[in-house]
Amino acid sequence: MKRKLAICLLPACMAMHGISSADSGPGCGLGQTIFAGQSGLAAHVMAATTNGSSSNQLFGLSFDSLGCNGETVITAEFQRDVYVASNFDNLARDAAKGGGQHLQSLAALMQMEEADAQQFYQLAQTEYDLLFSTPAADHTEWLVKLDNTLSGVPALSKYVTTTDKS
Repeated sequence: MKRKLAICLLPACMAMHGISSADSGPGCGLGQTIFAGQSGLAAHVMAATTNGSSSNQLFGLSFDSLGCNGETVITAEFQRDVYVASNFDNLARDAAKGGGQHLQSLAALMQMEEADAQQFYQLAQTEYDLLFSTPAADHTEWLVKLDNTLSGVPALSKYVTTTDKS
């Protein structure tokens, strides 16, 4: 019984992960066109299901139709945002240690050179209280804190990507 339950819940868990890491809903395609203007979990799930089951996103991207734009670039900044949103607690643990897989992956997404990455790990550890003591409202607020911290170190300031330096 437990195995059947796990198998039944797996698609829902995968769908929830996709929804949580999406930046603007279900993406482009027939589902996005049909459910345009609607909000809420049900509309997003139906749009994503329609997009996935009808395999129309390739057509939309190829012909710039169905709300798709084949020229859109997935930026390193977007990848960094999604990664931090998904791994915030692990990043805090790694920063407390002064290194670890998640901090290394963040440095790689930020395209840091190895020598700079080592300095970044040390900075994350020494500035842990500044970065993690007060909870950020969301990951983008924390990224601004991170960029402000990086901008104070000349060798690391070249990795600052947020435009809003509060």
